[in-house]
Amino acid sequence: MPVQKISKEEILSATLDAFRQKGYYNTSMEDLAQACGLHKGSFYHHFSSKEALMKTILEEMRNQLNQYVFSIAFDEKIAAEKRMTKLLMLLKTHLLAQEGGCFIGNTTLETAQHIPQFADILRGIFADWTAALQKIYSVRYANDVAFSIAQQTVMEFQGAVMMRNLFKDEAILQQSYERAMQRLVAG
Repeated sequence: MPVQKISKEEILSATLDAFRQKGYYNTSMEDLAQACGLHKGSFYHHFSSKEALMKTILEEMRNQLNQYVFSIAFDEKIAAEKRMTKLLMLLKTHLLAQEGGCFIGNTTLETAQHIPQFADILRGIFADWTAALQKIYSVRYANDVAFSIAQQTVMEFQGAVMMRNLFKDEAILQQSYERAMQRLVAG
């Protein structure tokens, strides 16, 4: 039987949804193949393992976040407040568009202690995110203070996502956005 035609982008999108729903460890290769409409044997023609697939998804997610979200922080033609607002809204769209919380946060909690190659990519995503916020906060604060505030903002966002999901209260996430803006304006 010939290998079915499916693009890499289609595989990444379909399998990302499967990982979002079940997590890394609870998603089988059979689940991933089914998500793509492939037989398990055919799936191996595209990715040799679940680990290789997740590594590719995380790398692609990092590239997309850098290209479409974090890059906004470095566009100094736009006022810092507008950059922050746009960045926060795009983060919500990219990281929280699906049910279940933040894929990056969830994957970090689930895999970082056990799969070093995932941890390296995830650390990179959080470092990129912090650097983007630091760039915006640096219009109001010294660089080291801006870095500290940026880290605090990332941590608060992740905690707010968790609490929002637990208590089913969107206001918790909204308040974290407001505090991120207050830190910028108050500087």
